Amino acid sequence: MSEEYPVGLKKTKRRKVVVEFDDSDVSLKERYVIEKENIREMGVVLPKDMREEDDPTGWTSVRQVTDHDALQAELNQEEADKAIPRAQEMADKRSLPMTIIGAEYTFQKSQLKFYFKAPHRVDFRGLVKALARNYSTRIELEQVGPREAASILGGEGRCGQELCCRRFLYNPGPVPMDFAEKQEISVSPERITGVCGRLACCLEYELDNYVESLERMPEKGSRVKSPEGKGEVVQRNVQKETIRVKLGKEEIEEFALKEVEPISGDSRG
Repeated sequence: MSEEYPVGLKKTKRRKVVVEFDDSDVSLKERYVIEKENIREMGVVLPKDMREEDDPTGWTSVRQVTDHDALQAELNQEEADKAIPRAQEMADKRSLPMTIIGAEYTFQKSQLKFYFKAPHRVDFRGLVKALARNYSTRIELEQVGPREAASILGGEGRCGQELCCRRFLYNPGPVPMDFAEKQEISVSPERITGVCGRLACCLEYELDNYVESLERMPEKGSRVKSPEGKGEVVQRNVQKETIRVKLGKEEIEEFALKEVEPISGDSRG
């Protein structure tokens, strides 16, 4: 009986595909050689709950990765990395406003793909032909946005760890501003912006925890009783589990959540 699992491709650009396996005896976190339309890649099996309804299919499993496969993939990537400066030189020669930031071969080296940044769309058809002649293989170029570029180049986040999009996230998508609003984050935009210049990915996977925690707290604008008297909630801090309360016209104090008690109704006594 065949089974479908999401498989992560830990390549220059991390991404996720759905693969059909001939049997259900599939080992999570194991690497497999997979195939689609005569193109082979290597990927690691992910938990089924990482699959989404619109994930692309069409990939099938060939075999588990052998030591020889792993070595071949490593050598392929070394060759692809060496091709980056040459591709940039060829782009500069044609005065193309693009920066080559990554490259990768398919497993059987039937295709060499380059990723680049550019301020606008670039007509790179002439460059593709020149690269094909130089490397004697099929060439593909893909322009990437700031978030994808960060996942390719890597780096450290504000937390001091390797970027999530490089370490474990596959197919990172846009993070809407309302994620920050729902978490009542009141810091400067720079504090919640990633190295890509977009809202940090961690806002998305922390959202449910924040919303659940905020539901246990008195609402902003509501009246509460504190150790210093009655007042109005002006700010809530999930991480510190504290409430800032306006006690007078100018006086605002911060209290632990357990120290404040909601006042039913809107009595101003």
